[in-house]
Parts: sequence; structure tokens; C-alpha cells
Amino acid sequence: MMAKNKIVFSIGGSIVIPEELDVDFLKKFSSLIKKYKNKTNFSIVVGGGKTARMFQKKREELGMDEYTAHEIGTKATQLNALFVARLVGGKFSTEHPEKIGKKKGVHVSGGYKIGWTTDTDAAYIAKGMKADYLVNLTDVKGMYTKDPRKHKDAKFLPALGWKEFFKIMGHKIVPGGHYVFDPIAGKVCQKNKIKVVIVSKDLRNLENFLKGKRFIGTIIS
Repeated sequence: MMAKNKIVFSIGGSIVIPEELDVDFLKKFSSLIKKYKNKTNFSIVVGGGKTARMFQKKREELGMDEYTAHEIGTKATQLNALFVARLVGGKFSTEHPEKIGKKKGVHVSGGYKIGWTTDTDAAYIAKGMKADYLVNLTDVKGMYTKDPRKHKDAKFLPALGWKEFFKIMGHKIVPGGHYVFDPIAGKVCQKNKIKVVIVSKDLRNLENFLKGKRFIGTIIS
């Protein structure tokens, strides 16, 4: 039996397409969703990855304004989401996140509107779903006191409250900042009492979490 029955996944685009499609991860993630989709209500939000970064990086060189680059980046997340939806046998959606959250079955979406990250989209889906957890799949094993890729003295945090989360991450996004989980999405989750789990793309570890077993990651509540 699954330990949780309402879960939203926020999958960083760099997990799906770091340089090219991560076929091994996608196969295993698809198998995991198919294995449990009759026992739980999943919703999956997918980031833009390399495709979105490419447009953002080259926008000035191409004479493209920032709004247009963000608009194209949002479409890139939807392209990735459509691909993942077909893989997992879910329904691709571009509806408002809270509407998606109220639907049954497996739904996959990308960015909803400019100005929102896919973490924020996932937070609003979790609100609509009244999710047990929002699970953020990222490229680190969880939350640290600092960015572990830049600071050797960064300490891993297996659990923390929202007050401590905002103390570490701040309350808003600034250009060039590194966010293991978007602070704006954090505010939505805090307000709606949604627990957030941050884990790496190790899918055996993720399955341990889904089963209610011991796992490596961070729980924010």
C-alpha cells in the first residue's frame, strides 16, 4: 500500500534534459508512475531544461526582448511536459494549476504563465489537490544551509520549518540566484499547509519515500 495518495511532482528541467534527454531517468520514472498510478493521484509539472536555457541565453544576441524569451521558455516546459505525459500514460494539460489539481488520474503540465516558475505551478496544483506532499526532484539530495556546489561547509538538512527555509532561501527570486525550491512557491505551500519534500533523481530513494520507508531527502513543513 502506498503511504501517500495525493502527490504533486515538480521535476526540474535539468533532470529531464540536462544536455540531451535523460533516457534512463525517463524510462525509470515512467515505470514508477505506471506502477503506482492506480493507487495514488499524481500530478507532474516539468521544467524547461536546456531548451529553455538556450533561448534565454541567446535572447540578446538575437535581439529578443526578455518577455518573449520567457514566453518561449514557458512553451519549452510545455513541450517537455507533453513528452513526459505520453511516456507515463498521463493527460497533458495547459489549464490553470488549481483546476488541474482537482482532477483525478495522472496529469502532466509545464509552465502556466510568465512570471511563475514550474515550482509555483506545482504549488498551486498541490493547493487544488489538497496534496499530501509536493515532491521536488532536483540535482541535489535535499536542502542545505548553503549551496553545496559552492560551499564545502554546507550542512544537509533532513527536515526544517518554513521560517528556517525562508531564512536560507530568502523571500523572492533574484536574477542569477540558485533555488533548490522557489521561495514564491514556498509561500503558497506554507499558507496552504502543504508539505514539501526535496529529493534527488535517485528513483529507488523516491520509491522508498512513496512507500513510507526511510529515504534521503528534506521535508519542509
